[in-house]
Amino acid sequence: MQIGDTFYWGDGGHLWVVISDPAQHAGEFIIVNLTHDLFRAGKECELNTGDHKWIYGKTYVAFGDAKKVLAADAVRLAKHIGSGMIHKHFPMKSNVLARIIAAAKKSRALPTGFLDYL
Repeated sequence: MQIGDTFYWGDGGHLWVVISDPAQHAGEFIIVNLTHDLFRAGKECELNTGDHKWIYGKTYVAFGDAKKVLAADAVRLAKHIGSGMIHKHFPMKSNVLARIIAAAKKSRALPTGFLDYL
């Protein structure tokens, strides 16, 4: 995985975005998911149609749901992508990714320690 990569589990699951560079952190990285649920995610980072092919209408980045993917987890993730359990999607546009990362750096919902990866 690389910074900006996106993927989802199963059919129609939430889109997840890699927001930190695995190469800079011994293969570990941070992922955040996108949701239409404003109350769950808040308005720290709002995305709209055209920001990514997955997005239709108002979409929010759920920083509170962010996860740290350890190097061993990344290997399992790659295996699940190979098996079709997890599907890669188009990479996030660089300007949208920059907006997400900037919002993550200011987010109060991002779990403790994750900021070190950004």
